[in-house]
Amino acid sequence: MPVQLIAEDNSEDPRVISLQSYMDGRANFTLHYYYTSSEASFGGQVLDAQWSDLQSAVDDYVNETGVPATEVALRFVHCFDVIPGNLYVRLQICQLTNPHLEHGHTVYDLNTTGAKWYEIKDSAMNPTTDEMPEGPEYLSNFYYKVEPQSQEMECLTDGPEKYVKNLVFPWDDEVLKMYMQNGSPNGGVHFAACSYLYPIGEYASVHWPHGMVIYLSDAQGRPLLNNQDYISLFHNKGADFATMCPPNCDSYILPVELSE
Repeated sequence: MPVQLIAEDNSEDPRVISLQSYMDGRANFTLHYYYTSSEASFGGQVLDAQWSDLQSAVDDYVNETGVPATEVALRFVHCFDVIPGNLYVRLQICQLTNPHLEHGHTVYDLNTTGAKWYEIKDSAMNPTTDEMPEGPEYLSNFYYKVEPQSQEMECLTDGPEKYVKNLVFPWDDEVLKMYMQNGSPNGGVHFAACSYLYPIGEYASVHWPHGMVIYLSDAQGRPLLNNQDYISLFHNKGADFATMCPPNCDSYILPVELSE
């Protein structure tokens, strides 16, 4: 079992997120992203699937392509169903390749040869033939406010170089590591729309980009998230460090703390 820490704090690792930070990110998302200019209600802020389905999809990709599991990337595309009015995501499983240095960061390109695509919605994960790297219905129906109290908002489709269309996580170094360090639970995996304040620049094109937190639940459906610290980095923590497109498309940037 992971050992709980008393004084040491491992929460500074950029890949890891606590329960409180997760809840803050969900609240931030609802303060900055709105369905229609009249701020209609919508669902799907948290999407559910079985871990076994995600693991099987990655295994299928690895077996069919010969790509090592250590080089697998998960690219999520923000999507929306106008009826019934729910967010969902499409997932592309592809390869991290050609690691190289750019401005002190280790950057990987995405190789999409043999990529596999899935749709995650309605508490299920199923193959899809939709391979677009963006979701037109999402972009044309959602609006962004930089200040929640303001009446000024912009449709995401009006800012093609500003608003996040898709984002990339490393399978082995973040998502699988989270699973292993939580004792390989026989439960669910959850994908939550969250937003955190970023300086506009190399990582984000708006102050509150639409990001994602991935977390697990056990066989009884209990979320594996809390605010305590453990020697095992991801124990009872979520994963949230993805590379967002825009501003960085067709690539994954290793957190600078891990590039050094």
